[in-house]
Amino acid sequence: MIIRSAEFTISNTKLAHCPPPNKPEFAFIGRSNVGKSSLIN
Repeated sequence: MIIRSAEFTISNTKLAHCPPPNKPEFAFIGRSNVGKSSLIN
């Protein structure tokens, strides 16, 4: 897979605040200091 562009839309903790499901979504979930940010960068 080659990612040509990406855009951060929103970060929240409530399902009601999520944007409408009209685009593909990916979630990075895990414990602290396991490399989530490194994967995104």
